[in-house]
Amino acid sequence: MKKYILRFSIAMITIVSVGFAQTNSFDVFTYQPPEFFTKSELPAMVQFNLTNNDGSFCTIILYKSMPAKDDMLKNVTSQWNEQVVKRLSKADKKPGKVYTQQMWDGWATALAIGNFYQNKKKCVVMLYSFRKNKTAACGVFAFSDKSFKGPVELFSKNLHLINNK
Repeated sequence: MKKYILRFSIAMITIVSVGFAQTNSFDVFTYQPPEFFTKSELPAMVQFNLTNNDGSFCTIILYKSMPAKDDMLKNVTSQWNEQVVKRLSKADKKPGKVYTQQMWDGWATALAIGNFYQNKKKCVVMLYSFRKNKTAACGVFAFSDKSFKGPVELFSKNLHLINNK
């Protein structure tokens, strides 16, 4: 009986803590900070980093919105050049795949996926591009190991965009 009470108590604490998880905002985004990541915020971006003892890492960056280009693919190309090619060493000049015209909280989205190299190791970079009316924003997920798939998916699941832009 004590075992069931303990399990029930742990389950309730988990439900309550998830239900009251802290939601933060930055520009057009609302999000729940990823657990165990270090946060740094600048006027143009908010960044989360986690580096393991073995050197594997994950970086999540949300960039401040800007005026949108004429179409979604022009936004993706511009954001890829600015936020991936210029910032990551040996990044693909163009994304390997682009998935377009999905909706996320009323915003048109595109997902661009490519690679970059960090310390001679091939890493993955994903750029989510968002566009609504005349506003564009993006988020970049860069990681060196598949073990970060869970935190990236959880952060994405809890990432929302405001509707009034």
